[in-house]
Amino acid sequence: MRGLKRPLHSSGFWQAYFQSRYAILFYSLLLMLVAMPTANTFGLSQLVIKLWFALCLLLAVIPSASKRGRWFLVSAILLLILIRFISERDEVPIDFGPVLVVYALAGLAAAAGTLRFAVSSPVVDSETIYAALSTYLLAGLFFGVLYSAVEYMAPGSFSGPGKFSESAAVYYSFVTVATLGYGDYLPRTDISRGIAVLEVIGGQLFLAVMVARLIGAFDPPKRD
Repeated sequence: MRGLKRPLHSSGFWQAYFQSRYAILFYSLLLMLVAMPTANTFGLSQLVIKLWFALCLLLAVIPSASKRGRWFLVSAILLLILIRFISERDEVPIDFGPVLVVYALAGLAAAAGTLRFAVSSPVVDSETIYAALSTYLLAGLFFGVLYSAVEYMAPGSFSGPGKFSESAAVYYSFVTVATLGYGDYLPRTDISRGIAVLEVIGGQLFLAVMVARLIGAFDPPKRD
């Protein structure tokens, strides 16, 4: 019947998206990492960056959700994004720090779901590789959000050559997870140091798990 609509998950658009969902997520995150310092350098609106950040969170959550719980999870994330934008306003009586913590934890949970797909996928194809790369970028970005929340709730938790802004927090996060140790920004409190240690350990475990996963994907040569 003409009046009946096809379910979203059976539409051509959805099927095309689902086949490349982790590739889309990876390039969205990569563009985010390029856009953030560019916007700061040229004084562009931070609203666009925050909206893109929110879009990346949605793109990270959707692939990991089941068909039954997808709309509930997406609705919850949209509500969290709305609260995150509202709580940033000074005239709203909502503490921005705890909201930012929940925002960061949601992103890290999405990274865990992406990692689960990369590890449990029966075959290693391009989507598996993109999922693994996206896990790394998601962890770096949302640990950065977590560092921002810590600095907001306890000013002086980080010290450096300039203000510990959101972009500086993301920069510090990737320096930490990559174990580069530049030393320009330093954690000054127990909680900030504890989170940094957790990120370093998580980054090293991620590399170990992914190397083992890729090695296990290759079948040993069969003997005659």
